[in-house]
Amino acid sequence: MRVKHLFILSLAAMFCACVDWKGGEEVTKLSWRTAALCIEQPIVEGESRCYQIDIKLDTLAGDSLLARCLADVLRDSVLSTSKYASIQESLVAFADSLETDWKAEIAEMYEQDSEYNDMLQFYYTLEGNAAETGRDDVLSYQTTTDCYLGGAHGSHQVFYYNFDMKSGKLLNIRDIVPADKEEEVLKQMEEQLCRDWNAKNLVELREATGITMLSDLYLTDNFLLRKDSIEFLFNQYDIAPYAAGLISITVPASF
Repeated sequence: MRVKHLFILSLAAMFCACVDWKGGEEVTKLSWRTAALCIEQPIVEGESRCYQIDIKLDTLAGDSLLARCLADVLRDSVLSTSKYASIQESLVAFADSLETDWKAEIAEMYEQDSEYNDMLQFYYTLEGNAAETGRDDVLSYQTTTDCYLGGAHGSHQVFYYNFDMKSGKLLNIRDIVPADKEEEVLKQMEEQLCRDWNAKNLVELREATGITMLSDLYLTDNFLLRKDSIEFLFNQYDIAPYAAGLISITVPASF
């Protein structure tokens, strides 16, 4: 029996100072709500084992620039459903797409009483909410995905999105790190990684952990902008094999 819920939860208003990230003194109020969807579906008719989809995304109420920019990022980048007008419609479309893919794969792989049927219990969990950073001029938003979509193992991914509170603009790393500081920041990242892993240099680090085996270090747009530092986050397979896990590097924001 299929269970499917889609709902919006109104949350207590959240207050925070709103200033231009380059300066300014305007104050605003952010009111949050949560769009959520939950599906539990037997992998085939009559099976007790189910696949599951569970999504909870905090969104901003109202029609401010910031609210619209956050909604656009959730639709376009997180859910890949840009043609839908609302987050609610996007959730349903995204879940329907997952179900369509899963049903085709299950139909091809399922065998009654097979010991491998447990591998068909796919799941997809996605949560999104504001991240605490100590800054009043930037809204930082974090999404976390845990899923198993077949194959040898599941996946865990975290993405950060940083918005100028006043304009709503999604900030990329070029907005934060000046071009003449890029090499300096990359050097700081390298040194911090080596300290974290007690390695003399990147060659020793690569041999011990696999970090930078798949790619050199780069200034990723997956960063969390804190008051006095920047945390760069590399997900599985970005710069290292799956076994290395998520790689976090924090450097001072001294520019």
